[in-house]
Amino acid sequence: MSGIAALVAVVTAACGGGDSPDEAAPAPATGEVTMRLIAFRPGNLTIGTGDTVTWTQKDAGVHTVTSGTVQQDGGGVTEMADSKFDSGEISTGKTFRFSFDEPGTYRYFCQIHPATMRGEIEVR
Repeated sequence: MSGIAALVAVVTAACGGGDSPDEAAPAPATGEVTMRLIAFRPGNLTIGTGDTVTWTQKDAGVHTVTSGTVQQDGGGVTEMADSKFDSGEISTGKTFRFSFDEPGTYRYFCQIHPATMRGEIEVR
């Protein structure tokens, strides 16, 4: 091997060049939802399997991100949480993150404002 070829081989190996199994996997994609004006924005989001969604709370007070559905009839609201994810109370400026590892449709709501704050994540 010539001196230049040997130098290139040493530099390439030292810099981690090549197809090494130690190379870092790409970070999962992220969807963003904002809680603002007593609503989830956007209300519907489509992401890929393995992606993470981050909800950011920008209202005064607290909100939750609780998986499940809400039934509204006759002036009453019935919450039906399904225990797939639940942020607990999120105060102003705080975030909640959840990674979706299975394809499907995930509905969610705010336990404090179930009549107005509802959203849906479609995972493909």
